[in-house]
Amino acid sequence: MELSLFEKMKIIFELLFSSFMFIELFFLFLLLFLLVVVNMKVKNKVIPIFLTIFFAISVLVLVIYHFSYVATCLDTFIMKVMDYYYFPSTVVFFFLFIVAILIFIYTIFSKKLLTWKKIFNYSFMTIIFLLFSMFVGTANIQNIDLSDVVSLYQNDQILSVVQLSNLIFLCWIIISFFYHLYMFFKRKFDKEKVEF
Repeated sequence: MELSLFEKMKIIFELLFSSFMFIELFFLFLLLFLLVVVNMKVKNKVIPIFLTIFFAISVLVLVIYHFSYVATCLDTFIMKVMDYYYFPSTVVFFFLFIVAILIFIYTIFSKKLLTWKKIFNYSFMTIIFLLFSMFVGTANIQNIDLSDVVSLYQNDQILSVVQLSNLIFLCWIIISFFYHLYMFFKRKFDKEKVEF
């Protein structure tokens, strides 16, 4: 069934006011939005703690009452990640390259990042840029259409470049995530100004 954007919005609006529970949810999330916006000015430390607890309990309730749905979602997510690793999409690969460029530009202009973190970012991004250039270069040399998935999957060189680049990108993101998480908690609990 094809619906226009206006028809979809109309259905959502009707659904929102079709039951008392949805009206309560609407006002609850409106209240949460207002709390966050007001807290930007007030800077009350209780509100972020309250919201964190609220969302943690909400996720816990969702997991308990809809465990089969959550298990299916996790299983599907893991399968999609594995599918992407073994059958990588050149579209996703291109967007990962764009993300790497944006992070590279951020790293160049950032005054918050420590020198070793900048060198760490530069080394990973240089490898990703090199692998992407090899990917495009190999496709040009061998006259392979980048949008032709079958020919890409049959070429061991291109497939290896894409898979290795994805693995390096994933490692870099995971290490960076845990580094920033560590620095966040260090800054919050040590009560000192810590550079990223």
